[in-house]
Amino acid sequence: MKKNAALLSCLAVTLLMSSCYTAKVAHGSLTTDSPVVKVNSKKNHALIEGLIPLNGGFVAKKYVGERSDYMTKSQITFVDGFLRVITFGIYSPSTTNFYVPISDVSTK
Repeated sequence: MKKNAALLSCLAVTLLMSSCYTAKVAHGSLTTDSPVVKVNSKKNHALIEGLIPLNGGFVAKKYVGERSDYMTKSQITFVDGFLRVITFGIYSPSTTNFYVPISDVSTK
C-alpha cells in the first residue's frame, strides 16, 4: 500500500512541476511584441525527447508564403507534455504556429 502511495505522489509531483515550453522567434523586421495573426500550425513528431525527428524538418515558406516578415512560436502544449510523460519521453511531440503581421492579411 505504501509503495502505491509513493508512486502516486511521485507521479503527481512530476505532473505538477512540469511546464509548457514556448519559444517565439521573429523573422525580418518584426519583433515578438508586434501585432500578428496566426496563419498556420504544424505538429512536430519526434522520438527520445526530440533528438530524432520523425517528420523531417519544415520550411517556413511553405506555411507563410513568400513573406519575409513572420513569427514562429514553438511550444510544448499540455497535451504534448502529457504524451511525453505517458511514453517516458520516447515519443515527444511539439507544436509550431506561424504568424504574419496584421497588415499583411487582407480583409474581405
